[in-house]
Amino acid sequence: MNTTAGTGEPIIVVGAGIAGMTAAFRLQQAGHPVRVLEAEDRAGGRMRTVERGGYHMDLAAILLIQNYTQMLDLVRDLGIEDTTLPTNNVVGIKRDGRVHRIRANKPTDLKRSGLMPWSSMPAMTRLQADLTKHQGRLRWDSDLGEVASLDTETAADYAERRLDKELRDYLVDPMSAMFFNSPPDLSVINFLFSMPAVNAEWFNFHDRVDTLTTNLAARLDVETNAEVTLVEEVAGGVRVHWSRPGEPDRVEEAAAAVVALPGPIAARLCPGLAPASLDYLENLPYVPDIHVYFGVDRKPSETATCVLFPTREHADLGVITFNHNFAPGRAPEGHALLTSYYRYPWAIRHWDTDDDTVVELTHEVHRQAWPELAKHIEAHQDMAYVQRWKNGVILRKPGDYARLREFNRGLDPRSRVQLAGDYLAFSATNSALVTGERAATRVRQVVTTGAVAAGRG
Repeated sequence: MNTTAGTGEPIIVVGAGIAGMTAAFRLQQAGHPVRVLEAEDRAGGRMRTVERGGYHMDLAAILLIQNYTQMLDLVRDLGIEDTTLPTNNVVGIKRDGRVHRIRANKPTDLKRSGLMPWSSMPAMTRLQADLTKHQGRLRWDSDLGEVASLDTETAADYAERRLDKELRDYLVDPMSAMFFNSPPDLSVINFLFSMPAVNAEWFNFHDRVDTLTTNLAARLDVETNAEVTLVEEVAGGVRVHWSRPGEPDRVEEAAAAVVALPGPIAARLCPGLAPASLDYLENLPYVPDIHVYFGVDRKPSETATCVLFPTREHADLGVITFNHNFAPGRAPEGHALLTSYYRYPWAIRHWDTDDDTVVELTHEVHRQAWPELAKHIEAHQDMAYVQRWKNGVILRKPGDYARLREFNRGLDPRSRVQLAGDYLAFSATNSALVTGERAATRVRQVVTTGAVAAGRG
């Protein structure tokens, strides 16, 4: 644990995910003593890795793209560039039982793969024109205020209006599965935002994705098993209440705080926020996620990093990732690690189902959706693991980004309690990181202004 002393006023960060620890690190760089309080028994949040029998299972963040410039800047500032490497970026999409493979940085593969008929070329040209037109507003470092004007239709409606049936069924629909969702429920902004991931180089970390959060935690004062119950702004600072089982409740004071937790939890801990802000946070439409990992003692022949399933191929299964194809170190030598992700209605139906049954249900889904792969997994399985996220991703329907814009505008930049998290921007790892940096900047401004005012007084 590195508790590098700063010369500025002390700051408390609540939540040791990528947003919170990025905020803490940037504040520490600026000279503030920072203390991070984390309710779990280890730091990392969704950018965490679990090991079972030599398999390294990245729990949420698995796909990292080269236009995550803020994440790559953080990697450089930590001096851990040698832990990253360019990775395989082949994406497969199932159609009529066949996998059509596309290199993410080669949009022309969409034409050559056989996934789309030549009659869809005009629609593909229109899609590329739209992406080019809006790319300046579809940025990871944005609060999406500029893009909210596009938030007027679902991904399905956009496909009907601007593309064609083929692209709707075999591109827009499977890309929506990356959000555990389907086009009729999803804002068009999510689809447009996801397309750069299919038009970019990818990178990852050797062995495990939590290399980044582990390195951050090693440089910060992180208190784990610390359940924060209240964050309140008081004259000249903040007061943070937290507890640990079997120990007396604690109260700590600091010049300011960053709360980097899912929206509904942030609302519960920060009752001093404006009523409109609290209402927005309490009603954020998170959807649950259940995904299932399988370790097998023989690699399947599939070369893609992930295979997406249009609804026409399977109503519930969204994606199967081949984690050993993403980056090295995910499986023991000669073995493979695969993960099956569902669209969120399946997760809702089976949220209370025990893990063993979820594994058996997933085998059955594999038999329906990809019989050859199902046989391979069942013949060579030597590990299965079920991961559940209650707050998987935010389900953004049309109008939600406009509401997000108003929420961001309603936050007080002068408050000594600042928020961070992926709900403040596009729901992705790099966006969460950016909100942490933004919160750190605001905190520095608030604390500096307060110190100057106090000095003048």
